[in-house]
This record gives sequence, C-alpha cells and structure tokens, in this order.
Amino acid sequence: MIQINHSSSKPIFEQIVHEIGKLIAYEILKPNDKLPSVRSLAKDLGINPNTVMRAYDECEKQNLVYAQPGKGFFVKKEDTGLNNLIEETYSELFKIINQLIKLGQTQEQITQYIQEVKI
Repeated sequence: MIQINHSSSKPIFEQIVHEIGKLIAYEILKPNDKLPSVRSLAKDLGINPNTVMRAYDECEKQNLVYAQPGKGFFVKKEDTGLNNLIEETYSELFKIINQLIKLGQTQEQITQYIQEVKI
C-alpha cells in the first residue's frame, strides 16, 4: 500500500506522508480507517520505526490523520489535509510548467499535453 524509494533525494518520512495523502485523496483510505501500526509499517518498509512515527506525526500536523493513544492513527473525517495535498500538488505542477517553459515549450504545447491526460 505505502511505497518508498530508498534512492530518492526526498526524505523517507516525507515520502510516507505523501503516500498517505495520495491514498486518502484517491479514497483508498477512508475516514476512520486505521493506518498500519508504526512497527508493522517500519518492518514492511525496512526502515526505523522512528521514521514512521515522524511521518505519522507530520500527517497529524497536516490534518490528514488523528491519533488515539493506545489504539493507533486513523484517517481524519475533515478534508483540510486533502486541501493541503491539492495545494502542494498544484505547486509542484507550477514548478514543472515553469521548467517546460524554460526548455522552450509553448503555452499551446503544454495545454495540448494537459488536455491529452486521461481523467
């Protein structure tokens, strides 16, 4: 369910936060769904449990999940975390579009490509 790239320059805890955000956005994880335990996810990913805990804490700060002491982390009902993920994704898209413009792509070429993306 949650995948990470050990060779990425992006910190592992950020990759986990992003993956959880995607799973919520795609409604694979629904409100009140329980996330994997810190230890089980760390074991599955072959990483330190502290890294998973840091990711879960960050998810909580971004209003994606809430903690129930002794029970674990659960997906929040509110969509504020989803809104943050959408804003972050648009920000990444903006950077990519600027890179394409710097590489000589025209607005028409970029628009045509975006229209070809299947929804």
